[in-house]
Amino acid sequence: MRSLLNKLFQPDSPQSPQFDREHALRLSTATLLIEVCRADFQEQESELEHMRQLLVQHFSLSQDELDELVQQARKKADDLVSLQHITRLLNEQFDEAMKIRVIEMMWQVVYADGVKDHYEEHLIRKIADLLYVPHAEFIRARHRAEEMLL
Repeated sequence: MRSLLNKLFQPDSPQSPQFDREHALRLSTATLLIEVCRADFQEQESELEHMRQLLVQHFSLSQDELDELVQQARKKADDLVSLQHITRLLNEQFDEAMKIRVIEMMWQVVYADGVKDHYEEHLIRKIADLLYVPHAEFIRARHRAEEMLL
C-alpha cells in the first residue's frame, strides 16, 4: 500500500527506471518559459511564438513534438505550486552554462513583445537565484537578449 501511495504522489525521480531525463528537462524548460509568458498577466502571441521558436531551436523538435511539449508545459504551469521542484531538476541535470542559457531564453521571451514588465524581471531574477546563476551572468543574459532586438 505504501509503495502504491508513493508512486501516486511522488513524481518520477532521476533514479527511477521510467524517468526520461531528456523529456523532463525539455518540459521543465518549457514550463519556465510558459511562466514568464504569463508573468505580466497577459499571454502575448509574440512571446508565445518566440518561445516555440526557442524550444524548436534548442531541443531540435518536430512540430508534433513541440505541440505536445507546449501542451504538457501549459498543464504543468497551470498546476504549478512552486518553482523549486523544476529548478531542483535543472540544478541536478544542467551545468552552469545551460542554466544561464535557460535564463537567456526567458529574457528573449520577455523581449519578444518589446516590453519588459517588472513582474517578468522579478520572476526571472527569482529563477536565476534558484538556479544559482551568478548575478553578473543574469545581467549578461539580459544584455544578450536585448542585443538580439537591435
